[in-house]
Amino acid sequence: MLNLRASATLPGQRKPSRAELENSLSESEVRTLFSQAVMQALSINPKIHSSRSQADAAKESIDEAKGQRWPQVNVTSSSKSLNFGSGYRQDNDNKDPVSLNLNMATTLYDFGQTSNTIKTREAQAEAATLTINAESESTAWDVTSALTELSKQRLVIDVSQDYVARMKELTKMLQGIVAVDQGRKSELTQAKGRLLSAQSQLDAAVAKARDTEIVLQRLLGESSITLPPATQWNLRLPDPQSQLSQVDSHPTVLKARADKQAAESEAAVVRASGLPTLSWVVSKNTGQDELGRRQAYETGLQVSWGLFRGGSTRAAERAALARAEASSYLVEDQQRDLEQRIRAANQDASSLLERAVLYHSLAAETNRIRVDFFDQWYHLGKRTLLDVLSSESDYYNNRVSEVSSRFDGYAAIIRGYASSGTLISWLNNHSI
Repeated sequence: MLNLRASATLPGQRKPSRAELENSLSESEVRTLFSQAVMQALSINPKIHSSRSQADAAKESIDEAKGQRWPQVNVTSSSKSLNFGSGYRQDNDNKDPVSLNLNMATTLYDFGQTSNTIKTREAQAEAATLTINAESESTAWDVTSALTELSKQRLVIDVSQDYVARMKELTKMLQGIVAVDQGRKSELTQAKGRLLSAQSQLDAAVAKARDTEIVLQRLLGESSITLPPATQWNLRLPDPQSQLSQVDSHPTVLKARADKQAAESEAAVVRASGLPTLSWVVSKNTGQDELGRRQAYETGLQVSWGLFRGGSTRAAERAALARAEASSYLVEDQQRDLEQRIRAANQDASSLLERAVLYHSLAAETNRIRVDFFDQWYHLGKRTLLDVLSSESDYYNNRVSEVSSRFDGYAAIIRGYASSGTLISWLNNHSI
């Protein structure tokens, strides 16, 4: 079963201590953890296995096309024919009971039909292989993004549990006060309302974590993946220009180019099929005629040419060229889309991580405010309970926003690698 437990507290509302710094993961540790999970997901992903089978089939189709270059030998067998009914009857007494007919045909020239068929199959095989790479990158993103989201939700759960505990503490305190002073019963009602709100927020975080666990269960199967209880990951911001330079070699872009090449070669095949084909033919029949004579070997050149096909050949050629043109537009569209994703991911990562730092500072300030408000309410009576509850909510919201911004920033970093098609390479510590 999946072991996705994580228990941690936030860095606090001050400069992180040595213990808090130790409660973080280095980039290499994050890569190793995610790489293991991704490799497991790839080993059991049905889409990957299906793509591999399709790639194997595409490679075999290349050999099928290459086989057309060799002499094509056909052997047929027929029994001695029997006469029945009225009409002229041949004398079949001298015929062999069974005769074999051997025919060998070798294409000498076909205006590139066979060679272009091979090119088409090779391009299709390349596209099928690139589909494996594209599916692998997509699976890697699904796994890493789910693990990042689960880590975030686990920390949000911890923060929410602290918030619920604090609200329970205030509610219990007010219950004791109301037992003595019934005039403060409205304050108890306010505290109970905030407690219910805190519990609903905790339940929402738990539900999101469970949903993510279900996603990981589907991706990883019955694997045991442990998420370390780290509150921070020391991920470096990638170089956007380096990622943008990788777009041309993204599996989906390369696949679109291979599809374009296959469509162009297919158009050439169709065009050649409407032209003459020159073949060398050798034939031999082992049977005897009615006079007992056997046929000698026959050889010669044969030209075949489909002069008229109702315009179907030309239409098929135009269709193949149209598919090639569509693939070329798809290449351009995918390049633009990936470039936009990379830029957006890097912008999001930078802004979200900066925002996490701001929320960290803001949480430290609201922590001091909530402590002061509580003292002023409980000991001096200068603050209302509403001020105390509002300061507790602000403190909680800032802590949650810090966690969400930080881990959304990590997800944006990973999304940048996924958009450039280098996520698996990055996870395996390969230079990008």
